[in-house]
Amino acid sequence: MTSSATRRENDLWLLETLVPQTAVNNLSVVFEVAGRLSAETLRRALDDVVLRHRALRTVARVGEQGLELDVRQYVEIPLDVLRVEDEPAVGEERLRRRIAQPFALEGGPLLRAALFSGAEKDTVCLVAHHLVFDAMSGGVVLQDLVTAYEARVAGAPLPDGFAEGLWLPEREPSAQSLDFWRRHLDGYRADGLGLWCDKDGDPAVTLAGEVHHHVLSPEAGAAVTRLRRALRAPRAVVLLSAYYLTLALHGAGPDLVVGVPASTRDTASQQAVGYHVNMLPLRARIGADRTVREVAAEVRAAFFETLAHPDVPAETFLPQDRGDRPAWRNTLFRHVFNYVPTDFRNAFTLAAMPAVQRLVENGTSKYDLEFFASESADTALLSVLFNTQVLDLDDVTALVARYDELLARLPEELDTPVGRLSCWSAADRRAVPADGPADRRESLYEAVRRTALSAPDRVAVRTRAGDLDYAALWRQVTAEQAPALDDERAASAVAALRTLREDTGPGTAAEQSGGADARAVRRVAATAVGLARAVGAEQGTTVRWAAPTGSPESTTELFLALACGGTAADTDDAKDAAILLCTPHQAADLPGVAGPLAGRKVLTAGEPLPPAVAARLLAEGAEVHTGHRPEGEPHWVAVRRVTTAEGAQRLGGQPLAGAAPSVVGPDARPLPPGLRGRLALADEGAPRDSAQTARWNADGTLEAFGATPARRAELALLERAEVAAAAAAAVPARDGSQETVLTAWVVAADGHASDDRAFADLLAAHCAATLPPAAVPGGVVRVGALPLKDGRPDRERLAAEYAGRPVDGGEDGGEPAAGEALTGSLVRIWGEFLDTAGLDADSNFFTEGGHSLLGAQLVQRVKKATGAALRLADLFANPTPRAFAALLSGPEHHVTGPVG
Repeated sequence: MTSSATRRENDLWLLETLVPQTAVNNLSVVFEVAGRLSAETLRRALDDVVLRHRALRTVARVGEQGLELDVRQYVEIPLDVLRVEDEPAVGEERLRRRIAQPFALEGGPLLRAALFSGAEKDTVCLVAHHLVFDAMSGGVVLQDLVTAYEARVAGAPLPDGFAEGLWLPEREPSAQSLDFWRRHLDGYRADGLGLWCDKDGDPAVTLAGEVHHHVLSPEAGAAVTRLRRALRAPRAVVLLSAYYLTLALHGAGPDLVVGVPASTRDTASQQAVGYHVNMLPLRARIGADRTVREVAAEVRAAFFETLAHPDVPAETFLPQDRGDRPAWRNTLFRHVFNYVPTDFRNAFTLAAMPAVQRLVENGTSKYDLEFFASESADTALLSVLFNTQVLDLDDVTALVARYDELLARLPEELDTPVGRLSCWSAADRRAVPADGPADRRESLYEAVRRTALSAPDRVAVRTRAGDLDYAALWRQVTAEQAPALDDERAASAVAALRTLREDTGPGTAAEQSGGADARAVRRVAATAVGLARAVGAEQGTTVRWAAPTGSPESTTELFLALACGGTAADTDDAKDAAILLCTPHQAADLPGVAGPLAGRKVLTAGEPLPPAVAARLLAEGAEVHTGHRPEGEPHWVAVRRVTTAEGAQRLGGQPLAGAAPSVVGPDARPLPPGLRGRLALADEGAPRDSAQTARWNADGTLEAFGATPARRAELALLERAEVAAAAAAAVPARDGSQETVLTAWVVAADGHASDDRAFADLLAAHCAATLPPAAVPGGVVRVGALPLKDGRPDRERLAAEYAGRPVDGGEDGGEPAAGEALTGSLVRIWGEFLDTAGLDADSNFFTEGGHSLLGAQLVQRVKKATGAALRLADLFANPTPRAFAALLSGPEHHVTGPVG
């Protein structure tokens, strides 16, 4: 009996079409037996179970109109017998590889089995496709397999009725349920699903996943019991409410939907095997002014209401046309919660042998984050599955720890507004103390005074006009009237220090220096001692003082020298300077007149240091440090030592004492490690937001990500010898079409490609392979030299000077047109599938009425006609006939003629 797949069954297939050779729809039942199993008896018992359940005899194939399902009278399930003599029992990684093998939807069985015989234990691994299986099916099949195996061993008949397994046909949603869900989701906009620890950009589609296991702490377990009484809610609601709160404290919401799986089986069909589960979009409002009690009450009400209407799958409310959003990501929710009130250890016996079920994942995740909570009598286990394209294991581990500690505190915070809850864990507080890095032993002003007393004859400032020792410098700084000095550089040093005088009454330098300039000087001074200590500057060190007078860079060089009782040297060569401060572009010109670099410290700040430049500096013996000075700020806030070329790419480092940086959310509350927010800086004792994004790392270092994406994208990754770029800058410029395009302006290294097109193609391929999607430039312009401003690329000038110029490195702009015949044939196919006349080469398949299922059918048609290894993702990325023709005619597929 052949039937067309339902929409939710088609969605399973579409996911595999989008990401071929994936195991995202594979479910497993794995158990371990302390003894030996008979492979022949197991094979026969498996046949008994398959004959019992109609779903297990269902096969699937892809037809012209999509997925088709067929129920067979008999299906032979393969059982592979494998010996694992080198270990007591088969390891998890080997089981995971077995589970991860995809099913070919070509009419074969959708269930397979393997028996692993270890030195001490046997392990059975059943793998089934989600089309015929769900989590509840696993328990039923395991129970039936035990029954059949034991009957076979004993030579006894199967129990009465065993051959008559339950069959639960797909039911249409009721009008009442459809009405409920429309009301439940009315006005919902899925724009609050991201977490502040999500990775940047829309990742390439692989659906790779990992799992993190966490046993709830005794404190959290006890809190659950108290919360059940206080909230009059079951365990599932308590745990789910804490999940909502944790997601909200990590950036989701305030209008938030979490997916909750619910079985569509009624009381009489609990033993039915098949795909009988719907993911329900459970909605709750987690506003900052709502109390924990109010949120839990809403979650409780929504939980019971939604479970009363499980017959409507979430797919019903997903738009067929998902526009330019990543097709693999659910547009209603990205986070899932599942609760199973059973013992996750699930011990049982099989033919009088002890056995235990093992939890093994398939290595994929279709959702960003899934909490699977299971409980025994004395503890609860969280199996947290996450998509590794979206989240890192460290961030998930930290999030789960915060969930545990938040849950433990909730009984005392039921009437606390969500906006006042803390999600900091004990580990977070150890990594980033509340008061930040502290070093109050000495201010810069005091350091200069101390050196003037202990080493008065030491040279503090060396200029072309002469030397100024610490004694003379201190006399002029502390003089009642500001001295008149002919030497501009020496005068600037005295003026900067007079700004720091503790006496700020009328007539003092602090007042005369001007508000803005004085604040800038004080900010640089506040971090100077910390910077000197962070880079290991020795007492009496000479620092090159080369930046223009009055600039923040000049003040930093001066104060760094004075902080370590050293000399700020403003000379032509500065060959005796042990510390050189410069921008990354200035570092590319070292050593130059500065002399050999061996044993000297090179400090750069601003943009990332190009790896090729860092590699050369390290090879010449320099000790390299990169600092983070936010754009528009006068002072450094963090610094890190660079020991490898790759390490130069990271902005940030150990926060400097006196900088007092913090990372804050939209409500200005400090964020714990791993969460991205705005970088806030101390300004005369009060925090002040910058325009930059940053996060704390678990080791207490600060990581910055440059300006907000709308302002600038850093492309120092371009600057590598193997891709032939000597320097690069990126600006959002307008091309000839007046659309904003992220454009890379590059200077080719000597001896590399002279052809602009080849050069642009080389860099474009490198960017696509190494940069997040949001940072990949839309075009590349080759220039003879980059205009600089204060040692950095002058992006405003680049954008203005090259506005309207083609951005692909060639003269004509745009990609070479694919063959007209190929494009024309695709226009015809577009029209056939969309049943629309008048389409042209630029008609977008999805905006013209196409949807995922129709798109999958179109891809199958083109794939069959051309032999090209196409995926549904290719259509999402190239939705017009012209773009799809360019893909087909490109180097990956080499299709030249029309598609029949």
